[in-house]
Order: sequence, then C-alpha cells, then structure tokens
Amino acid sequence: MLKRSTLQHSTGSILLCGPAIALYTAFFVLPTLLGFTYGLTNWSGWSKDPRYIGLDNFRELIADDRFFATLQFTLFETAMIVVGYTVLSLVLAVLLDRMQVMKGLVRGLFFYPFILSILVSALLFQYMANYRTGAINTLLRSIGLDSLAQDWMGDPELVPYFILALVLWHGLGFYTTIYLAGLQTIPGEQYEAAEIDGASPWTVFRHIQIPSLIPQIKTNSVIALITGINLFPQILVTTQGGPGYRTFTAGYYIYWLGSENDRQGYASAIAFVVFVLLVLVAAIQATLLQRRETEL
Repeated sequence: MLKRSTLQHSTGSILLCGPAIALYTAFFVLPTLLGFTYGLTNWSGWSKDPRYIGLDNFRELIADDRFFATLQFTLFETAMIVVGYTVLSLVLAVLLDRMQVMKGLVRGLFFYPFILSILVSALLFQYMANYRTGAINTLLRSIGLDSLAQDWMGDPELVPYFILALVLWHGLGFYTTIYLAGLQTIPGEQYEAAEIDGASPWTVFRHIQIPSLIPQIKTNSVIALITGINLFPQILVTTQGGPGYRTFTAGYYIYWLGSENDRQGYASAIAFVVFVLLVLVAAIQATLLQRRETEL
C-alpha cells in the first residue's frame, strides 16, 4: 500500500512538472545544443547543407583579437551595470522608503522609463546626445558651457559611459521597486529596537536593511548580470558598434557576424562560448553572495 502511494505521488509530481520540463527543453536545452552543433559547421545562414568543420570555429575564436576586445568591453559594461544598479537602486529604495510625502509620485517617475521599450529609450538617448541638436549640448550651450558640449556617441572615451547611462536610466526603477518590496517586509520591531538603542541611520542600513535584502540583492545581481552580457538592442539603435568597433558587445558581434557577414556558424560558436561564460560568472556570483549571506 505504501509503495503504491509513493508511486502515485511520484507520478503526480512528474505530471505536474512535465509541462515546465517540456518548455524548458524546447526553448532552452534544444536551442543550446543546436547552437553548439551549428558552431561546428561553416553555415552561412543561407545554405541548406552546412559543412562540418569540427572545432575550426573555436580555434579561430582563440586567435580573434576583435572577439577578445568585444569580450573585454562586454565585461566592463556588465561590471559597471551590476555595480551601478546595485548601489543606485539600493540607495534610492532606502531614501524612498523614508519619504513621508509624495512617495508614490517619485517612485512612479523613476519607474516610468522601464515602461518604455528598450528601443524607445535608446532612441530618446540618441536624440538627446546628438552633437548639433541634442538636448544635452543645447542645454550646455544655453547656459554658457559650450566647452563641455561633447560628441557623446562619437568619442571613443565617452561612448561606453553613454551606453551605461542609457542602461541604468531605463532599468533603475525596476530594481528600486524590488528593493522597496524587500524593505517593506522588515518587521517594524527591528526599527523600534534600533531606535531605542540609539542606532544611527548608517547602522540601521548596515545591520538591519542590508542583511534583510540579501534575497533581493541576489535576484537583482543576476538580472543585471544577464542584462550586461546580453547588451544588444541599445547598441543596435544608438552606435551600431561604433565609433569603429569601440562598442561591439558580445551580442552585437554575434549579430554582426551572422546577419551582416553571413557567418552563422562562427557566430554560433561565439554564442555558445558566451553562454558558458555567463553560466560560470553567474555561478561564481551566486557563490560569493551566498558566502556573504552566511557571514551576515
């Protein structure tokens, strides 16, 4: 009787998980395997019979200076995005949580950019950054600061930070909302005890709010990491990888190879390597955060 009950329970669990497993396999496992398979061919994206070339694409990748420059830029942007979202949204959430009036209005203003599509946000930033007619330089010239007017998208030194500002502006409200939700779950008794003990705002932030927000920090960090590694539509709309190849991200390089150079096989090999890199970085990040949570 016990065996039959256990079997029925196991069968029910499999049936419940079946649709999720099927969707995960169809939209994640199979595309990953298919991408790796195409990475072993010279497929142009148009030919019906791609030729198997073994690991030639991966050997070429090791000697591809442009790929490593692209990877370096992608990792730089990703690190800045993760740090930027973590610090700015956390500070903003704490400030909003302490506000007594107009909290909803201010929160809505910060969340509004996230409602817009990434493409619309990128077009707005492109318009604002135009050297001749953009809002940024027009404002600087109108107040007599002509010397500060810059070609924000044409200067190789400035354009990485322009892309960073675009990404942070678009998603800041989303990450802030997650932290706000976490702050609202902290029991009021903890704040009352801290007030009785004479704890400063910094002490409350460090010893009460930060430890309580570790789950939200984990979630936001992983989402920000994926956002950085997959940085593509912002580049496509604003700089198209320029000036030169300065803003080629991994995603844009894969697109450029596959769509504009008919090298889908090589692009698939790079996509697989980037996927493996993303998994490794995410695993390291999760381990470090878990260790930090244990220490707290």
